[in-house]
Amino acid sequence: MPLLRAALRCLFSTESSGTPKLRNLPYRLRRAAVPAARTAVSDYLISTRYLPSSHADSIAGLAPRSLLDFLAGIPAVPSTLPSSDLPSLLRRHLSFHPLNELPFFLESIGLPPSTESELMFLNDHPSLLQAVAVLAHFGFPWSRLGLLFPNVLLQVPPDLISARLVALEECLRPLLRAAIITACLAFPPLIENDLSSSAPLVDDLRRAYGGLDPNLGASNDIDIFLRVCRRMQMFYDAGVKIGSIGGLVGCNQRVFLELKEELICEKLKFFKSLGLAGEEAGRFLLSNPGVFDIDFDDVVISVPEYLRRVGLVDDEVDAAVKLHPFVVGRNRLKNLPGVLRAMGLSHRFLEKISGGGESLRYFSPDFVAEDASYDLEVERAFLDRMVKVKAEKNVQLVDAKLEFLKSIGYGENKIATHVIPVLHSTQEMLQERFDYLLERGVEYTMLCRIVSVFPKVLNQGKEMLNEKLNYMTLELGYSLEYLDCFPALLCFDLENRVKPRYAMLRWLKEYGLLKRALAPATVLANSEKKFISNLYNVHPAAPKLWLECFSSRIHMECYLKNIQHQHPVTK
Repeated sequence: MPLLRAALRCLFSTESSGTPKLRNLPYRLRRAAVPAARTAVSDYLISTRYLPSSHADSIAGLAPRSLLDFLAGIPAVPSTLPSSDLPSLLRRHLSFHPLNELPFFLESIGLPPSTESELMFLNDHPSLLQAVAVLAHFGFPWSRLGLLFPNVLLQVPPDLISARLVALEECLRPLLRAAIITACLAFPPLIENDLSSSAPLVDDLRRAYGGLDPNLGASNDIDIFLRVCRRMQMFYDAGVKIGSIGGLVGCNQRVFLELKEELICEKLKFFKSLGLAGEEAGRFLLSNPGVFDIDFDDVVISVPEYLRRVGLVDDEVDAAVKLHPFVVGRNRLKNLPGVLRAMGLSHRFLEKISGGGESLRYFSPDFVAEDASYDLEVERAFLDRMVKVKAEKNVQLVDAKLEFLKSIGYGENKIATHVIPVLHSTQEMLQERFDYLLERGVEYTMLCRIVSVFPKVLNQGKEMLNEKLNYMTLELGYSLEYLDCFPALLCFDLENRVKPRYAMLRWLKEYGLLKRALAPATVLANSEKKFISNLYNVHPAAPKLWLECFSSRIHMECYLKNIQHQHPVTK
């Protein structure tokens, strides 16, 4: 459908142009032009398109940008034109130039205006205006209808919309209509599908609205109800089961009415990163709302001292620190999930906090402030080395790279100061590449160790990392776990070192000259001279063949073609 395609382009478009300058209008007329255009467009929609006056006034009154575009498109107006003649000029222009109604409508319902459609007139769609009429008659605010576009307005028959609204109102009685309207705006599937398929959601909404303060519950303020619904949706998106949190809204009104969505999202992400499942993280936060009052960014911890004070077994902590020494040192509490994942101790920490209650003190600044056992030698070594690093590099870039390392579990220690100068990308790009390697299946603790030994792995783009991982797993047949033994495999030049050398070995194997497979470290880590020496041990003619064909940058298929025809080797 052309209108549906235009809607999707509108929803996903990120481009925006500047406000029209109206240079075609005399300066003295510009102030009066917008009200005059609003009236002219409304009258046009009523008299020419036969829209109800309420709909026409909403479309014209809630589309200021489209009005400016309309005014910018009329021919230049003479500077002598009296102000009183401007309305008649606009009406005359509309008489000969039909209005593109789509951008006006889209902007009026809260969406960016779009003109990329084969349809100009709203009546061209068989049910759009009827669906809008049903919703407007029920009480839906015109400017919020964009939340139901296009799935409801274009794809659900008007009579079905009406029937489902009546059924939902009956099911949620005695809730105010404002609450029902808000529920539909926040959860369009309530109108898109039969009510029976949304029974858990309806039950959640009934209990959530019922648990609000009586003064709020009796309010007709859609914004209040929408605030509650949006935060419920955040918990659903995090993994909380629909139908399980309605009863918790009443005792957490501050969370659903006052807290910023960014803070809720931040805390959900933190506890999910600790290892809690989405549903567990959501219920944990709603059962322990005091966590929202702690700013994890301001709480500084020291590893491993903090973990010992929390109650983790000393032997486990010591063993993890010995295997992952890069976690030692100061860090912020918000980076604790990265620290625990790098050490492989997330499950142990979750055991300590799973009960909530008193265990929440582990996140408090007072609990951290009581710790006086920090290793000053680690801090001194870190600070001394950082002075040298900042003297050689841009200070802001150094700080950004340090923040990245701390976010994945590194502490303020000497290891981090040796990694920082080798990293040559922005904090965002480093995080993107780190996340990509995790998505490909590289284990978290192993990846942190790789970064500590070969930081330049993260200097490569996602495309290059993808090519190297594919070659390692598909062509060479090694699993990702092999990187723990030979992480440098991701650092060698794929086209000029890895592929040529393995093509040479593959050719030797095909002709029966290579009796045993060589480890990647033997193939790649050796110098050119040593590699040629190894080839000589396989066959005296192999070095000549390598130098003439395989060491070249010509495509490997050409090498093999040339070898097969020009350099036959007898077994």
